[in-house]
Amino acid sequence: MKYVYGQRWHPTRNQPTEALDEAEAMARFNGERSKPDWFTVAAFVEDATPEQVPEFYAEITPHGAYAAVYFIDPFGSIHYIFGFRKTGKQLFLEDITAYAYPDMTKHYNQNECAKVVSMYYKTDGVVEVETIDKSQPDISVVHSKDVDVSAHWEPIPAFGDWESLGRFDARWKPLS
Repeated sequence: MKYVYGQRWHPTRNQPTEALDEAEAMARFNGERSKPDWFTVAAFVEDATPEQVPEFYAEITPHGAYAAVYFIDPFGSIHYIFGFRKTGKQLFLEDITAYAYPDMTKHYNQNECAKVVSMYYKTDGVVEVETIDKSQPDISVVHSKDVDVSAHWEPIPAFGDWESLGRFDARWKPLS
């Protein structure tokens, strides 16, 4: 993977809003900068063309204490956001938000989604699932307990070792 650093990622321009070099991003990761002290990293396959969107991008706070990881489609529309928070000496995947759009033909902003499902996980296996389906008049909220969250733990990455945060795998499972 090759990484591009910036303050934020601009999905329609497919580039950072304020580019940062690796040294500045590392200084922010190490807590050596005052505000703004966080940064965004976009991960590209090695042979990516300038038109290609990143495989994922992540907003990272100092020492990797929090990471929001964005999974996008080829048009740059956000389909999933994984939120990791430092809990003890590891990161815990505490929330997942999934966006569904009318189709897969162009870039959509998040507010143009047809449906959004937000799942909030606690380390003790308590989960809240909130579903907003714009075709329905009400918001659905379901609470569950005793959910297996053992796959939600992730080591805090060393600077530059972002691939583990960008794994989209069995950590995301709809509740049955």
